[in-house]
Amino acid sequence: MGVDARPRRRGSESVARALAASDVGTWEWHRGDGILRCDAVAAAMLGLPRARGDRGGTFPLLLDRIHPEDHQRIDSLIDGLRRLGGLFVAQFRTVPETDDVRWVLARGRFNRNSEGLVHEARGIVIDVTASSQDGFLVEAAFSATDTATGGIDRVAELALMLFETAASDLRQDKFDRLKPVLDVLLHEIGRQLVELPPIARQDLIH
Repeated sequence: MGVDARPRRRGSESVARALAASDVGTWEWHRGDGILRCDAVAAAMLGLPRARGDRGGTFPLLLDRIHPEDHQRIDSLIDGLRRLGGLFVAQFRTVPETDDVRWVLARGRFNRNSEGLVHEARGIVIDVTASSQDGFLVEAAFSATDTATGGIDRVAELALMLFETAASDLRQDKFDRLKPVLDVLLHEIGRQLVELPPIARQDLIH
């Protein structure tokens, strides 16, 4: 991808429109309040309320929005991750609105605290509807509690850590200036994750 070095100015309204058109959203969850916090893109993809302060969605609500044929598989995956933690990649369908079926690729990690209890999770969700062939996407999910990661998956892990650090450590005005750049980074990482070979069917936590 070429880089245009000419200076340009984009108003906050045009930036907001560009981000709203993105195919990649971010999400996070903390056991303390049980809220599944999604940005605007992830919320629209999953059919969940957008995070606003202490409000957002929940995992039960997310499961209600998953296609019936994928529901049991993803329910089992989430249940195992909330108990054991670990990295996961999963492809499934969501029904954010009646007659609106989306194919999505979710990627993230459920982290354990010093006591070994899963206490938080975060990741990205990518709309891959356009890349599905003949309306079919491999129904696959993979997760692992202790797996060495590399390549684009490792880059995704570091990018999510960078996003979280910026959101928590920077003043709001400085984070707002940096967020469009981070969103572009996550979007490209998401595109490259989608381009990976199909994931082998492994609905187990190792």
